[in-house]
Amino acid sequence: MLDSIPHAIADGPRERRHGIRWWLLAVAVGAVLLAGYLVAAGLIALVMATAGSAQFDPLAVLVAALPGWLALHQTALKITDAPLSILPLLPTALVMLLIAAASAWVARRSRLRRPDQAWPLITAMGLVHAFVGAAIAVVLDGPVNAVPVDAFLSCGLVATIASAAGVANRCGLIYLVWERVEAEVWSGLRLGLLALAALVAAGGVVLLAGICLSAPEMVAALARLGSTAGDAIGATLSSLLYLPNAVVAGWSFAAGTGLSIGRLEVQPLHVAPGPVPDLPLLALLPTHDSAAWWAIVLGLPLVVGLLVGTAARRVPGSLARRLLAVGVAAAVAAMGTLLLAHVGGGDLGNGPFGQVTLRPVALAAATLCWVAIPAAAVTWLAGPDLDDELGADQADAADEAPPKDDATGDPSDAAASDVADDTETGADETTDVDGDRADAPADDNAPDADALELDDLAPEIPHAREAAESEPSRSKPAEIDPTEFDGDLTGDDRR
Repeated sequence: MLDSIPHAIADGPRERRHGIRWWLLAVAVGAVLLAGYLVAAGLIALVMATAGSAQFDPLAVLVAALPGWLALHQTALKITDAPLSILPLLPTALVMLLIAAASAWVARRSRLRRPDQAWPLITAMGLVHAFVGAAIAVVLDGPVNAVPVDAFLSCGLVATIASAAGVANRCGLIYLVWERVEAEVWSGLRLGLLALAALVAAGGVVLLAGICLSAPEMVAALARLGSTAGDAIGATLSSLLYLPNAVVAGWSFAAGTGLSIGRLEVQPLHVAPGPVPDLPLLALLPTHDSAAWWAIVLGLPLVVGLLVGTAARRVPGSLARRLLAVGVAAAVAAMGTLLLAHVGGGDLGNGPFGQVTLRPVALAAATLCWVAIPAAAVTWLAGPDLDDELGADQADAADEAPPKDDATGDPSDAAASDVADDTETGADETTDVDGDRADAPADDNAPDADALELDDLAPEIPHAREAAESEPSRSKPAEIDPTEFDGDLTGDDRR
């Protein structure tokens, strides 16, 4: 019967489905590009409308939004031949969240489940942003311009990373990493993310303490900028946009490597004075010799390392496995700080301020030591978490015990009942040609399909795996075929 169906009729639904998916992708990419442009235009319009000596011109705002869109994607600019590569990270984070949300929406509406279905979406999102950024850099001809190659790389990289993060869980990209690394390496990756979150929190603590101690200087800096409310609004807005950069600078100060703005160098134990731009956020920087009590901030990186070491005690297995997880976590934290410090700094014109640097290489090395040494000491001296190991052993014993029927005590009856339930459940579900779940038969007690969509349920990624010594032998393959992954995990994979 299948051979008698013409190919045009048999392939029609699949072709229509692929066409709809491409239309959804085109709409999402266009919406993201337009939203980013409107965000840049809105910020520029707010500054021009509130500035005391500026005249609001809608056409000028629309033109200035083009290099503003490049700045949102961390593209270095040149303003009258003066380099400007230290750009705010807060708008970039918002744009990346928008791209990730749009990519996740396309994957959900198109019912993408497998990793091979995610790569076209990620590639399209990255290449479109890259070519648009390069095109804007080519057409810019005036006081503000950019290098097309830099625009292509920065815009494409930002969009690619954000799109991959948006579909990583639904399309099984995280699951592929979990399948291809060892248990202790996977635990180390999770601990590395914990270390990154902890060091960002430590940088925020340093920034908050600086704001509280330097509040009079910040008010004085606002007063020196101008007598109108518009000037204060513009200065406050710029300070808010650069808050993530300041958080990274706070961690650099706490780690001991410090930062420098032109001739000004700031470290917990040493300060070299120098001029700084008269902005409220930069009023936090000291211009005199360091105080002895500043050394207190060096305890924050130690707390981060102790936190990672405490979490590493829960890694099952031998001491060598826990130490390997600590090493992976320290490497992840060091690479993360290297990237953040590199993006958070840059050039600030050709004047006396020169280059603003957070010393990425030195900060990464210091972060590696601050995380690895205390965490390894805690893991070595404190030993494993016995409560977690006891709970894991009890869970394994409960899993290995055969099911027992409450009424008769015969495990065979319970097994037969489970098989019958699975058979009835499997008979109610069918799949289409693309591997998507088809509509189930109507049920009066079932919830509305619009209220609960099965495809919205993202696959559950297991948090950690058991050690090889305590894990019983299973027939689980070492790695999976990406074309066969449909986003649903089996019981063995969840364990």
